[in-house]
Amino acid sequence: MKRYSLLCAAVVVLAATVAHAESKPASHATKPAKPAMDPQAMEAMMEKAATPGPQHERFKRLEGNWTMVVKMVMDPSQPPQESTGSSVIHTLMDGRYMQEDATGQMMGKPFTGMGLTGYDNVLKKYVGTWIDNSGTGIMTSSGSADPSGDTIHWTGESSDPMTGKLAHFRMVTHYTDDDHFNYDMYGKRPDGKEALMMSIAYTRQK
Repeated sequence: MKRYSLLCAAVVVLAATVAHAESKPASHATKPAKPAMDPQAMEAMMEKAATPGPQHERFKRLEGNWTMVVKMVMDPSQPPQESTGSSVIHTLMDGRYMQEDATGQMMGKPFTGMGLTGYDNVLKKYVGTWIDNSGTGIMTSSGSADPSGDTIHWTGESSDPMTGKLAHFRMVTHYTDDDHFNYDMYGKRPDGKEALMMSIAYTRQK
């Protein structure tokens, strides 16, 4: 809250500075400047943007320990490789963000990953990042929910060690209830067709 107060104060000072600068007579003819926004109105907008909403309430409901069943599709012509893992979810910044810490196995080796998910009130989109010990890049993503709010469709990108370029993905998160949800990730095959790459089924540990 202290940082938010400082940010609001900085915005108000900036608005006052801009208004003072625009009030000075111009040395030559210029287009009339737009009226500066009222500092109190700017503060109200900042407060609205920072106030958690129903999307953030779901983050709180997801807090806890989860069991993961992971299916990796390495070769579409072969059955998926299945493994299990665990995930711990908690919220940050008074419920504004959700952090996931995952552990398990990938291709026979220990796997650890961490994700941050938020809902941006300004952009009206979910936003996320993911890092893990299988690479050194950061996957970024954004998504929108369907009218029910239970299914989020994401698009994301991360570096691809096979090509040395950015790879693009499509993901779907579906919440069955507060104790079960699924995450599916799709990517392009060498022939350019989209295919399921990974599916994770989450079940709350009780």
